[in-house]
Amino acid sequence: MDISAAQRDMARVHVRGAPGVLVSGLVWLIAGWLWLNQGVANGFYALFVGGMLIFPLSLLLSRAVFRAPARTKGNPLERLALESTFILFAGILLAWSFLRVSPELSFPAMAVAIGVRYFVFRTIYGSVVYWFLGGVIALLGAAMALTTLELPVNLALVVGAIEVVVSLVLFLSGRGDRPDPA
Repeated sequence: MDISAAQRDMARVHVRGAPGVLVSGLVWLIAGWLWLNQGVANGFYALFVGGMLIFPLSLLLSRAVFRAPARTKGNPLERLALESTFILFAGILLAWSFLRVSPELSFPAMAVAIGVRYFVFRTIYGSVVYWFLGGVIALLGAAMALTTLELPVNLALVVGAIEVVVSLVLFLSGRGDRPDPA
């Protein structure tokens, strides 16, 4: 299977990754709300637990709502998606460690890790939208961690809003390539 065929297959199976970006955005919004109302630690725990649910919920959404087909056995990009999860694990460990010493750095560290991981999705799904998404989120996280940048709302709400908007762009970008529901 060549790279273009593998990307088309991944895009079909995972609806261009849009359900995952949407679920992730909703998790970030919930975490942001908890951060505002119950503190940074509770917001971070919600982000952690919700993050574990992103893949299964996005897969369910892809299959149940969008009637996406099952994956093609032997697609080499499946392995890349799994391997890139270790970037996420490293970011989670780093962000979690900040909860004890500098809680204000927990969400920026997670944003950098999530943003960096999105760069790999450019290869997985064949869409440059992921470079934009990853760059914006990683830069926001880095700017908040390395400077005195303060957003008018917390970073989790900003990341969540960005992901929800980008998920809509991804959904709409492929409207013509989806079969009509029977």
